[in-house]
Amino acid sequence: MTTIAMASPALLAYEQLAPIYDRFTAAYDHDGWVARLEQLAREYGLNGRRALDVGCGTGKSFMPLLRRGYDVWACDISPAMVARARMRDGVEPERVFVADMRELPELGAFELVTCLDDAINYLLTDTDLAAAFASVARALAPDGVYIFDANSLATYRAGFGPRASFERPDAAARWRGETTTPIEAGAVCAASIEIAGTAAVSRHVQRHHPEPAIRHALASAGLACRAVLGQSTGGVLHGNADEETHTKLVYLAGRAG
Repeated sequence: MTTIAMASPALLAYEQLAPIYDRFTAAYDHDGWVARLEQLAREYGLNGRRALDVGCGTGKSFMPLLRRGYDVWACDISPAMVARARMRDGVEPERVFVADMRELPELGAFELVTCLDDAINYLLTDTDLAAAFASVARALAPDGVYIFDANSLATYRAGFGPRASFERPDAAARWRGETTTPIEAGAVCAASIEIAGTAAVSRHVQRHHPEPAIRHALASAGLACRAVLGQSTGGVLHGNADEETHTKLVYLAGRAG
């Protein structure tokens, strides 16, 4: 594992969260959500079935693509998450591997690259963001589509502030916001998931990335932003992205020019 991966707060967070992740996210409709994202990608030129899912977690984000006949490869920074993804039905274990999104290995060209469930927000500096986009650019086919989401300001203010607290009874876990400073554009925020019956705490440190910063980082990597959509609870997509009301912003990008 690379030095930058070993130093990543995301790695530490998901090594702790892996045993309960599927129960913690049991209410998420990945099938419906990914189906909508795939259709959106096809509207913006996706033509091919070789896909790379970056930050794949336990595989919930790539299984809908696998069921739709895609030739799927996937990676995550957490070995514990990757181990669970490899155990899913129909998965070829060698196609799911540990990797840092800032240093993706050479695997050939992909028509579709996805990075979902706010994985981008674990990149805490502009340099990290640019490195991740440059890494994707090297993996993206000339006419490929890159689709990813980023948490909105509304999500950070509602979920990462000091009053934010909710339980996931099925996962025996509680989410607690930790950010005491005002949450504005570009803020670094933190929250913890306390796992009942253990001393384990999964601490999540994320940065809000404003749309101009994302567009700039994409351009620095030779990628162009094709569309930005808002997303509300339930994975519903909206044509006019709004940081103040939508939970996420969904970006589609491709090679510049």
